[in-house]
Amino acid sequence: MSVSLQEEELELEDIKPIYQNKNFVLVMIARFVSLLGDSLHAFAVTWYIMELFGANSGGPLSMVLSLGSLPALFLSPFTGVLADRFDRKRIMVIIDLTRGGIAILLAYLVSVNQAPIWVLMVATMGLSVCGSIYNPASGALFPNLVHRSSLMKANSVATFLGTFAGIIGQPISGQMYSMVNARGAFFVNGLTFFFAAIVISFVANPQVINKVALTPKRYLNNLTEGFKFIWNSKALFAMLLFGGAVNLFFWPIHNIIQPLIGKQIMNFNPSQYSFFTMFFSVGFLASTMLLQFMPQPKKKHTFMLWNMFGQAVGLIILAIPILPFFEQYRGNVLTMLYVYITISLYRGLTHGFTNVPMQVVYQTLTPDEYRGRVTALQSTFFQSLIPVGMGLAGILVTYFNEYTISIFAGICMAIICLLMFRVKSIRDI
Repeated sequence: MSVSLQEEELELEDIKPIYQNKNFVLVMIARFVSLLGDSLHAFAVTWYIMELFGANSGGPLSMVLSLGSLPALFLSPFTGVLADRFDRKRIMVIIDLTRGGIAILLAYLVSVNQAPIWVLMVATMGLSVCGSIYNPASGALFPNLVHRSSLMKANSVATFLGTFAGIIGQPISGQMYSMVNARGAFFVNGLTFFFAAIVISFVANPQVINKVALTPKRYLNNLTEGFKFIWNSKALFAMLLFGGAVNLFFWPIHNIIQPLIGKQIMNFNPSQYSFFTMFFSVGFLASTMLLQFMPQPKKKHTFMLWNMFGQAVGLIILAIPILPFFEQYRGNVLTMLYVYITISLYRGLTHGFTNVPMQVVYQTLTPDEYRGRVTALQSTFFQSLIPVGMGLAGILVTYFNEYTISIFAGICMAIICLLMFRVKSIRDI
């Protein structure tokens, strides 16, 4: 028997289930705690801005959230190089320590009333930069910790924990904010990142072979090839355009208008609001699980577009309880909370039933040799439209009421869906 074959057999004998893999479990714990920290910051900064500015918080909120997302937008195509060229474990430890320091400093500034809007903006941008570096490093670390035969399970566990963190992160954040206010929430956020850094430090340092990095010329050539492939694929190009247009209307309502509805109009407290928004993640998770048992749709585009149309309807439904006609029914906060929980659950379901088939379509339309570049370009294009949409929402909310903006966005989304039904290249998917 050859030496290489003996080593392979010994390697196979040493394989353990992923839940018995100490290094993998430690990384999952650290990622999960870091995700909870991200949820806590997003909730705390949103609620704190609405407390500071009251009825005029739409503009400042959109400014902080939209500008806070820009660093990740510009850095995401390039931060993967760091994960390939440097120690991934060390990157994760340094980033979590940095995020913890930013959060603790922000807590101190809030406690001494020295946290104007620009401080919140800089802190959010700093955490965004850290996240854009942390995520590729943690994702690239999996193959170094888990045997290739368990890699699919490892990624499934990571995806599930990410969704689960989104589900429980909202109510935890709301309850935490109710108990300790903004100062305490930012301080606890810092502690979560410090804890994650400590956990990662116990991971055995994996052996990583650094490949030669791409030269700028080669990188630009590969990127250009990706652009050309998308341009020449009519179906893929149409999907990206329409999908981007949907993002332009969907996320500003979700991130800007919905919080204003919850706090300023419905008078939900932090715990109630976080509980209602949690059900969006619950619906999304439920849809991804249901898709595993549902029969494969004969026409993927029809299934996807009708659910996208359902998302448009969800934006319109979001506005119905705050119409002037229903003002007399808004006195019972608990009843309205149940109404919005139902709306949030519906929106999460339609979002999942749209998002998952859409990703399948992108993957099936793209050959393997272009898939990485197309995925990166798709993500960058979609992310670039989110701050634009949130910025527009912040401007519009100073001139129009929330239900007008939400209904307008829903109608625009519905029109986009109907137009997509008429595009031949999409019908052929």
